[in-house]
Amino acid sequence: MKPALLKTLAIVLIGTLAFLLGWHLLHGGWENLKEDWTGKYRHRPLPTRAPLALGPDGNYWGVASNSEEMPGYLYKMKPDGSEWKRVHTFLYDASPPFGIHPVGGLVSDGVDSLLGVIYGISFPTDYGSLYKINATTGVLTTLVRFSGTTGPHLGSYPDATLAPAGMGDFWGSTKKGGTKDVGTLFKFHPATSVLTTIAEFPDSPVTYAGTHAPNDALVNDGNGSWWGTNCCSGAERCGNVFKVNATNGELTTVAKFTKGTGGSSPMGSLVSDGAGFLWGTCTQGGKGYGTIFKVNATTGALTTVVEFTGRGAGIPGGGPYAALVSDGHGFLWGCTYGAGSGDVGTLFKVDIASGALTTLVEFDLKQAHHKGYYPNAPLVSDGHGAFLGTTQRGGKKNAGTIFKIDIATGVLTTLVEFGKVGP
Repeated sequence: MKPALLKTLAIVLIGTLAFLLGWHLLHGGWENLKEDWTGKYRHRPLPTRAPLALGPDGNYWGVASNSEEMPGYLYKMKPDGSEWKRVHTFLYDASPPFGIHPVGGLVSDGVDSLLGVIYGISFPTDYGSLYKINATTGVLTTLVRFSGTTGPHLGSYPDATLAPAGMGDFWGSTKKGGTKDVGTLFKFHPATSVLTTIAEFPDSPVTYAGTHAPNDALVNDGNGSWWGTNCCSGAERCGNVFKVNATNGELTTVAKFTKGTGGSSPMGSLVSDGAGFLWGTCTQGGKGYGTIFKVNATTGALTTVVEFTGRGAGIPGGGPYAALVSDGHGFLWGCTYGAGSGDVGTLFKVDIASGALTTLVEFDLKQAHHKGYYPNAPLVSDGHGAFLGTTQRGGKKNAGTIFKIDIATGVLTTLVEFGKVGP
């Protein structure tokens, strides 16, 4: 090949690469690399997989985080998305040290604060903690620090949103810790900071059985038991549905997912349909893109209701990580993190009576019809005929969005587009 032709091809190649790099940076890539408030270059926090929470101040509160190496922050906004404000930033060198990896969601304590969970990091003595933030003053207080496999607060690496239990108590879980170091279930009273270990997950009879603890909040069945799912336990690492007796801490495996069942790897909380069934989602299995299932609370019988079909015909969507939520009118609403026509997620509702699923929104990278993509947090009612939700990506800075979707019409409206540390 002649030198002149080689030179021309090299110029074209360099020009093409420069164009692609420029396009990427222009469309959010540069924003993802900008320094955060610590002055260090790293990917910014993104909305977590937890739902927004209504605080005692009438605002909706949320958590932004990304990894255990990154500080996150707490924010609040009015129900219409206005007056967004970053309330607290988690820093490496904070004094006192509050921790830097907020996970799960916030939940109102019914008084003046919201409760949250810090996962902890890979330091020998940091096993995670529980905290509260005053909704009026923004003052954050650490309530409990977990102590690992020994000590006063058994457990390490809490990951799931706390669940209110009445009488001022909340239930939660840890991924590790406890005397067997495979996770715990606990009850916590924030007014006194008293934490009681209710149950410890058992050792697994197989070499690797995955995590026992749930990835999302426990659910009270109203009959003396708390229910949850775990994504990876069991000999085939496909997960199961379990319940724990609130009085004596007895753990019971209700249903097991296997490679031969309709779904595997459940991640979200369960939700009652009021007719004796608890509904949930599996991120994998079925036709390969996840499922929606229900379990009979009395018999433990497991039924696959929906099998997602990815980008193809049928039921678009894939990877439903978030819990379903009821609209009070016979439908459960949810989202898939991926697939759909744009391969970046969907919003849907499923008829409780028939199991029929209606796809309401298919997100796309072009964001031609709405902003945001990759939704993986449960929706939450705004009390005025709409659900609020978040996406992990998209919007003007490709750092996620907050949206609302009208329950009656299915119309989606973007309320907030996240930037460096907010809109």
